[in-house]
Amino acid sequence: MMDQSLLAENISVDKFKQLLDQYDSFIERISSAKQAKPSQKTLVELDQFRYRDAVNLFQSKNSKQQMKLDHVKALVDWKLRHGKFRPTLMKLVSSNEEEFVERTIQEAMEEYWANSDAARALDKIAKLKGIGPATASLLLSVHDPDRVIFFSDEAFYWLCCKGQKSPIKYNAKEYQGLNAAAQALIKRLGVNATDIEKVAYVLIKEGASEAASTDGKAASASDVKPAQEDLAKESAKRKTNNSVDCAEKTDHQTHVRRSKRNRTRLTVMAVDYLSLSASDPIPLTERFAKIKRNIIAGNEKAVADSFYRLLGQLRKEADRIAAAGPDIIPIIDYFDIHDPTKVAVFRDGLQKRGVAIVRKVIPSNVTLSWKEETEEYLRHNPPVKGIPARDPQLYELFWSPGQVRARADSRVLEVQRFVMSMWHSNNEAALVSTNHPVAYADRMRMRRPGDTSLGSGPHVDGGSVERWEPDGYGRAGTYAKIFQGRWEEYDPWESSTRLGVTSDLYNSAGSCNMFRMFQGWLSLSSIPPGHGSLRACPMLKLATAYLLLRPFFSPRLPPSAGGPDFLHENNWNMHVGHHNSVIQGAVPGRIQELTEALHPHLRLGRTMVPIPPVEPGDYVLWHPDAVHAADAAHGGFADAAVLYVPACPLTQTNALYSSRQRRAFLLGHPAPDFESGSGRGERDYLGRPGVQDVNDAGGEEGLRSMGLLPWDEKKAGGTNGGSGGGSSSSSSVRAAVERELLRQANGILFPDRFDLGYRRKAKRL
Repeated sequence: MMDQSLLAENISVDKFKQLLDQYDSFIERISSAKQAKPSQKTLVELDQFRYRDAVNLFQSKNSKQQMKLDHVKALVDWKLRHGKFRPTLMKLVSSNEEEFVERTIQEAMEEYWANSDAARALDKIAKLKGIGPATASLLLSVHDPDRVIFFSDEAFYWLCCKGQKSPIKYNAKEYQGLNAAAQALIKRLGVNATDIEKVAYVLIKEGASEAASTDGKAASASDVKPAQEDLAKESAKRKTNNSVDCAEKTDHQTHVRRSKRNRTRLTVMAVDYLSLSASDPIPLTERFAKIKRNIIAGNEKAVADSFYRLLGQLRKEADRIAAAGPDIIPIIDYFDIHDPTKVAVFRDGLQKRGVAIVRKVIPSNVTLSWKEETEEYLRHNPPVKGIPARDPQLYELFWSPGQVRARADSRVLEVQRFVMSMWHSNNEAALVSTNHPVAYADRMRMRRPGDTSLGSGPHVDGGSVERWEPDGYGRAGTYAKIFQGRWEEYDPWESSTRLGVTSDLYNSAGSCNMFRMFQGWLSLSSIPPGHGSLRACPMLKLATAYLLLRPFFSPRLPPSAGGPDFLHENNWNMHVGHHNSVIQGAVPGRIQELTEALHPHLRLGRTMVPIPPVEPGDYVLWHPDAVHAADAAHGGFADAAVLYVPACPLTQTNALYSSRQRRAFLLGHPAPDFESGSGRGERDYLGRPGVQDVNDAGGEEGLRSMGLLPWDEKKAGGTNGGSGGGSSSSSSVRAAVERELLRQANGILFPDRFDLGYRRKAKRL
């Protein structure tokens, strides 16, 4: 929180002047730290043009100089270098015709000088391409610097948000509020609008506590070093704690206590695999033997019979997959997702296989521009952490232009609603809505030819031992049918049994705290099989049932003695009475791995098929329980670039996470699931998108998906894949449940706005 004495309504004249005096030296420090390219002006030179040269040219209604396109471009250049850098903005501004620019601004200024109506002048100037209210206020400000304040983020935060960073819509109404606050300060202190703008910049950019100090200096390197050393020690400690020995010795209660003490966890900058020994499964603590015994207690015979039925189905399905290869992966074109006939075929394929591709969701030229913007973002900013550490290709990057635009894009959100409609709920009262996608900020990958560091073996995300833990997936009974010996009745697409799941009981790195109905990535490149692509085991239900039942059975004879009959049902016995503590491929705090030796009946050598070739703009999606892997090596000649964009429904848990994620977005911090605690993330990155960019990419729908705009409770209802059923009574129940969910989500995301009185009124409606 900002010191109360520094708030706009409290600041003294002396303190104001002290902060104003710091502005020039502050700009010089920024300019020196961010060197301009040989053909560019420095930030100091641009600042002189904005506050001195441009004002001298255009100030007063008697000015003989008319503002031209080159002047506008110079001011926009200053705005981009001085605040948030938006790579595409200059292109839009430059596309205006010179005569139209000059005539538009001249007419706006004539009207302004006639009646001093800033709002009408801004509205006229904003007719230019690439010029919104914020940039229009900049052009107006250099004409009347004493009275007109530039709509900068810093001025808005200071004057309208008590110094706190909050979402900005950059509309005319917000500028009216900013202007009113500026006029009050002008009158109280006898200062001018541009001085207010400079003071706000120093306060917000440098930090209120530092800016208010005598010298205004930031923390020195010697101040930072001890903290870095502490983080290094903590990282080393974490690696030790996550070792296999620790997994064997540490029980669940100890993990929970450690999790509560360590709220900010360090992200392990590596893919979280153990590379399990095929012949030596890892025994866990004795507690897991008890868990296994309790899970099937009273159902032992039914479970054994179901396992033998399952083995026969796996054998048949493995033959089908091996024969079909990549063609078994269902595919639909984006333009066909409203065609009932094609959707029916696609739905059947996706629900059986658990992995699919939606073609041409985004035009290829658009995705390529997103990739170019992101590469430019990387070039203009400090090095980003990633894997491998010395040459990152999987970037700890969350707020690049391409990532933000993709998450908010209306076409992406439409496809997410479409694929999430494959889910349903047997509980009509379940608070889940597939009609309202919620964005999840994940990383991005640009895998280069020859890379082997990002390869991974078959695995399933979303926890490991948690699938058997009573406090994990057991809390919601997600896999109850399988553990009762009725795997045929298990429905992977039932959503209500996922809402109470805790998939991360052991504070593991890289875990996901949102309910993802689909994991996925949007391709930014042409990626054939073997070129850094995805491989999947396309038998969702069968693979899940086998994975869960495998720990209860052992072969009578090992592979060396069993020969061709090793996989036959007669060679496999159920553990009766005494259960060991082994859960094949599962270790606390790690992902669930699968291998040929530990899970032989899956025949992974035959059933892990590469997905078909993808092109820029194709969207690859897979069920959260689907077994998948990344190509061991990138054998191509061009990078394989993808944005990780999962599909998440609106739930209470997802709304809570979204509120944390929104804050990270506004501040430029790493996404909550990837907090490292060791850096500032993208806080000071040039070109980091803001709320306006989300609005530009997806409008109100995109803003809502990012938790930046309240959900519209009046529009609740309609088809909801989270509920199921088709009668009118069911529809009315679904609509009521969805309204309640939207009300709760709005209360979580906007608690000040949705106070008790508003909630009571909404409930009555």
